[in-house]
Amino acid sequence: MKALPADRPLLGIGFMLLAGLLFVMLDTGVKWLGQGYSPVQIVWARYAGHMLVLIGYLLWLGFTRGQALLKTESLMGQLLRGLLLLGASTFAYLALRELPMLQVYVINFSAPLLVTLLAIPLLKERVTLGRGLAVLVGFIGVLIAIGPVDWRGQPAALLPFGMALCFALYQLTTRRFGRRDHPLTSLFYAGLAGAVISSLVVPFFWTPIALVDMPLFLLVGILGAGSQLTMIMAMRCAPASLVSPFLYVQIVWASASGYLVFGDIPLLETYLGAVLIIAAGIYLATRRT
Repeated sequence: MKALPADRPLLGIGFMLLAGLLFVMLDTGVKWLGQGYSPVQIVWARYAGHMLVLIGYLLWLGFTRGQALLKTESLMGQLLRGLLLLGASTFAYLALRELPMLQVYVINFSAPLLVTLLAIPLLKERVTLGRGLAVLVGFIGVLIAIGPVDWRGQPAALLPFGMALCFALYQLTTRRFGRRDHPLTSLFYAGLAGAVISSLVVPFFWTPIALVDMPLFLLVGILGAGSQLTMIMAMRCAPASLVSPFLYVQIVWASASGYLVFGDIPLLETYLGAVLIIAAGIYLATRRT
């Protein structure tokens, strides 16, 4: 599989829009299943399906080509990426079980803000005044979006912040360890770490799966692999600064899915906070000063 050229912006935007849609479809299925099954079991299904799809594709490629895709410059770094993605997924699925989908998404949009801050100590990057102010505006948006919360009475409101932190660290480790590896290599090891750990834990949370729910469990796994792959392809087709802002279109699809499937009616402050967070995220993605 050849690497796509880096000068195909429309294709990159298309891949990113598709990734956003697949993520929302995935989380809709997760939230639906979460009404009757443990989030741990759903996390396992997501990563088990992820690996089945990839192993099937590697077998189709043949031994030599498939083996070549498993070579990585940093095995431990790739596995660390996978563990962080597993943490983000676990926090996300726990949050989706308790909170409206749009609220979870809006708080997760703060991940680029955390990437900017964490890159200072972890990657020794410098943050300019403009980017620092953008981070501040973004976090003000987070406070507006979550509104007044009784943290003791509603501890689930903290879960999206755990998801955002893990996802931010996942992005930083991707920048550090996955830049020279093939996209399918990164996708494989991210899925492998999640599949192994979740398989060890899931027996303690297992609930027999009803026949009617099996197709949705399978779909969750397929969407998990597909969403990650399309996002990686978007980054390979065009610069991250161009395609990343298009992932914010998820707010439209998450609003529609939350309302049509679960009857969630977002509060006005959720949208107001989202505007500030998205504006800050776009600034950080497109500016260096």
